[in-house]
Amino acid sequence: MRGHQHLIDVLAPQIKHRVPLDALLEIQAHFHAVILDSVGNLVKEHALRLPELEPLLELDPPEMWFPVLGMHGGFSYRLATTGADALLISESWSRVVWGSGQRHEITSAGSRLVEEGFV
Repeated sequence: MRGHQHLIDVLAPQIKHRVPLDALLEIQAHFHAVILDSVGNLVKEHALRLPELEPLLELDPPEMWFPVLGMHGGFSYRLATTGADALLISESWSRVVWGSGQRHEITSAGSRLVEEGFV
């Protein structure tokens, strides 16, 4: 039984950043809306599963990349701040479309386009 408990401990998530689950799920919903507004047709065409944000809580630094087939690019995203007022920064671009870059700030209250035209 002791070996079994060790395996459970090893497999348990090692949380390095704290964001209340309800806030994280709201941020995730707004992030998904940003992706769908930008490339919803490609998400549907390629049956892509949109990224979940909970794994970010285990990473140091808390950042990931979501490539989108057919976009020749994708979305980088990172937690800039944690806690109840957590802030997710998302940057998207296509390597074949000059000036396609967009940066969004996303909180549990919604998303806001803060920069575009880079890359």
